[in-house]
Amino acid sequence: MQSLRSSFRRVSQTVLFWWVRVGENPHHTDIDLLKRKKHCVYVLEHQSTSDALVADYKLRQLGLTGLYPKIDLPGLQDEPSLLSVHARPSVLRRHQAGITPRIQRLLAFLAEHPDEDILLVPVALYWGRAATSGNSLLGALLSSNWTVVGRFKKLLTVLFNGRDTYVEINEPISLRQLVLDDTDLAKTTRKVARVLRVHFRHVRTAVIGPDLSHKRVMIDRLLQTDSVRSAIAQHAKAKKIPLEKSRSLARKHALAIAANVSYATIRILEILLTKLWNKIYNGIILRGIEPVRELAKDNEIVYVPCHRSHIDYLLLSYSLHNHGLNVPHIAAGENLNMPIVGSILRRGGAFFIRRSFGGDKLYTAVFNEYIHTVFTRGYPVEYFVEGGRSRTGRMRAPATGTLAMTVRSHLRDSSRPIVFIPVYIGYEKVFESRSYLGELKGKVKKKENLFDLVKTVKQLKNYGHVFLNFGEPLRLSDQLNAQQPGWRDKTYGPDDRPTWMFKFIDQLSIDVVTRINSAAALNPINLIATVLLSTPRQAIEGRLLRSQLQLLILLQKDSPYSPFVTYPDGTVDEWIEYAVKMGKLQLIPQKLGNLYGLDSQNTVLMSYYRNNIQHLFALPALIAALVVRAQGITIELLSKRIALIYPYVRSELFIQDDRTQALAKTPEIVELLIGYQLILRDEKGILHGPDKTQDESLQLQYLANIMLPTLERYLLTLSVLARLGSGQCSQTVLENQAQQMAQRSALLNGLDAPEFFDKALFKNFIQTLKALKVLTLNEDSKLDFDHRIQDVIDQAGSVIPDDVWYNVYQVTKRSVPPA
Repeated sequence: MQSLRSSFRRVSQTVLFWWVRVGENPHHTDIDLLKRKKHCVYVLEHQSTSDALVADYKLRQLGLTGLYPKIDLPGLQDEPSLLSVHARPSVLRRHQAGITPRIQRLLAFLAEHPDEDILLVPVALYWGRAATSGNSLLGALLSSNWTVVGRFKKLLTVLFNGRDTYVEINEPISLRQLVLDDTDLAKTTRKVARVLRVHFRHVRTAVIGPDLSHKRVMIDRLLQTDSVRSAIAQHAKAKKIPLEKSRSLARKHALAIAANVSYATIRILEILLTKLWNKIYNGIILRGIEPVRELAKDNEIVYVPCHRSHIDYLLLSYSLHNHGLNVPHIAAGENLNMPIVGSILRRGGAFFIRRSFGGDKLYTAVFNEYIHTVFTRGYPVEYFVEGGRSRTGRMRAPATGTLAMTVRSHLRDSSRPIVFIPVYIGYEKVFESRSYLGELKGKVKKKENLFDLVKTVKQLKNYGHVFLNFGEPLRLSDQLNAQQPGWRDKTYGPDDRPTWMFKFIDQLSIDVVTRINSAAALNPINLIATVLLSTPRQAIEGRLLRSQLQLLILLQKDSPYSPFVTYPDGTVDEWIEYAVKMGKLQLIPQKLGNLYGLDSQNTVLMSYYRNNIQHLFALPALIAALVVRAQGITIELLSKRIALIYPYVRSELFIQDDRTQALAKTPEIVELLIGYQLILRDEKGILHGPDKTQDESLQLQYLANIMLPTLERYLLTLSVLARLGSGQCSQTVLENQAQQMAQRSALLNGLDAPEFFDKALFKNFIQTLKALKVLTLNEDSKLDFDHRIQDVIDQAGSVIPDDVWYNVYQVTKRSVPPA
């Protein structure tokens, strides 16, 4: 009889898997551990023959025993290795015992056999991953959230969703541990049942998300909220138009904004994107996603990635979906709401936002209410805090608009905790790099259109690897508790903006982008770019290139910037070979030893990838620069000069350590550099660079050169300011003059590096000078300063080479005082 049943199951599975496809989904437990454990009982959420057949097939495929063998323990030989949390509903048997009697028998056995243990292993299984649709009967029938009885419903589900069946094995629960925690078996039985129900509910939330309302249903509800109705009335009164016309405009705004998530579209995009990624990338490498899965079970998740490319949207959603997480609602610029493309993106989760609200109070009210609805309904959200894509490869200064909306929504309703998930996205090749270069040189940004998009996709190939690193989560409530302890004691409305909020959001935005940077991915391309761009002619001997790459990795491993930074696999020689194959590095064969270099075109483009990771080496490079320039320097003087320079570097590069932490790390890094023989310490404790005839001297110089362009830009700005005079120019005039001088310097020195004179960098530096009170505004809104500016200029020789100093001096002589 047992053999007949087994044969019937095998035949059923063969027939079922003629149609059903289970993806290579992640399993959130140690499979090898389960293979070693003798007594495992697998738990499904719902009693279902088709669910059990699929789960059994997947378990045996992984080398596990499957669901149907009996438990191999005396007294439990008749107990199958399968539990279902919810019994199959039946019209004839409405009240079924469920799993509690089964659990009680297992616990009773363990109470009598203290040396044994049984693991309960939850197996999450979903036929497709469509959430329940608010007004679609077919969508409800086929949704994985829909649990109404019906074998016909199950047949439809298998037929429609069987090609996208999702199975994941979760962390086991030790029944022995629960028995030890509480000897009351009845109480423990109820606890186990409750734990399993909650577990599956949380997994379902993370994988599938909340129920979806149809776009128009959501908009109808949104337009009925008090804040939007008030905005409609105020708009009608201000514009002297009928109330119905104002309401119609509000609906138009809402339709233009709202996402219209479609599971069918997500499935089609998954298939198409899989083919696209396989065509253009060598692989998508994901790190740090496991903590995100746990947080997604009972928190509102806000993904905040850096913004390097239009591909960012697709890559992150695709990767989350492939790793068992719900596709987020994504804030996209209105420029992407193109014909056809906009509709596809909207169905894939995008909602559209204007670059500027321009004082439009009706649009602002509609958008704020839409965001609040998304948060309170529990949809995960994604937006780019930089606002736009980085054209230089550095983290841009954060735009605080979407963060402010998030905070205001949480103040209104804090029942569901909000957690920001920083995501670092690193490319070995960005397909927009040439257009970025043109824009930095002054070329007008071209408006996106469908034809250009299709043409670009057809040309994509050989773009290396992509790295998605999930950084340290940031809980909004923790930040509020720390900075505004009494925030829960007040009631906030949709239009409330407490005075403390502006400063709070500014700090929150800095924390977010800093955490993104702290999850940077080192890869062969950005490491080689960092080394080659620190050489005088962007060329280096193979031996020295290998040594310098090894130095950069050693610095990160011996004095980690952050535990979230990741390293490339393979050896230094493999990285060099890979960069040559990618066309990023040029091999120049020589009889005396190979040379490596960058051609003129790649020299400019590689600065983008160097800028991705420059912040990781800022402090070691500053130390190297100060030692290289000094004839000898004490650790005390070294620390004093770092204290002077570091705040500006930290502000520009969004570095995690503040000045105090950086100064605490300085002796540690000095000791490392001494250990690498790049710095020497004499008997008096004075620090020196190695003899200039040694390779170590070049290594120290190349390390120092990582920060040289940044320091040169600071000196140039201060020199322009000093020549213009205190109280003689506004911030705008100084920004423009400094940028023009930097451009002139680059041209005179044959440096084709438009990122060197990016106006945003000068603006950030001047803002930091003001924040540190080195610059102040007088009553005429002009910049006042004292002797400290000239003191810094006079000390620049301690960190900047003489030839660079001289170039800055020659260029800034020609700065023109403002009229």
